[in-house]
Amino acid sequence: PLNKMMKSLALLAVMCCWCFLRGQAMHLTRPRPKPLDSSATWNDLFMMTKHAQLEDADHETRLLPVFSEVMLKDENSCCVNAMILNYYLKHILHADEHVDKKYPHIRFVRSDLQRIAHILKPHCVSFQKLFEHFNQLTSHYKTRNKAVGETIILFHYLFESCNARI
Repeated sequence: PLNKMMKSLALLAVMCCWCFLRGQAMHLTRPRPKPLDSSATWNDLFMMTKHAQLEDADHETRLLPVFSEVMLKDENSCCVNAMILNYYLKHILHADEHVDKKYPHIRFVRSDLQRIAHILKPHCVSFQKLFEHFNQLTSHYKTRNKAVGETIILFHYLFESCNARI
């Protein structure tokens, strides 16, 4: 299950890079979601990811792709990060009694991330088709924990890339 998740996330990273190169965003008007500027959201994210990172023994592996500052400033990067966020909400951060007990701040984080995804979704329609073929993966404990620990990286990417565009 861990290898399957790692391969799928690697494919996701390759697709994200491909999206940057293709430049197919629908971003004529894109609002900046308020939770991106919320100190409470940042604090809850920090607490949740810190807990996950403390339990992560594999510090050499990274699931999320590394995006340079240049890539984050690209007009398409917000939609790419929004699609990764949708994947996380559906497969990593979804409501689950065990996960909610393990990461007490996840309820607040999930709510704010769902608001961000909801606001950005209509502005990123062209990217949704790229991610529709992902099947729900078996949630392996170590992989999920690493992904939860990296959620703050994803949030940072969203913060940097999702400025209002006109």
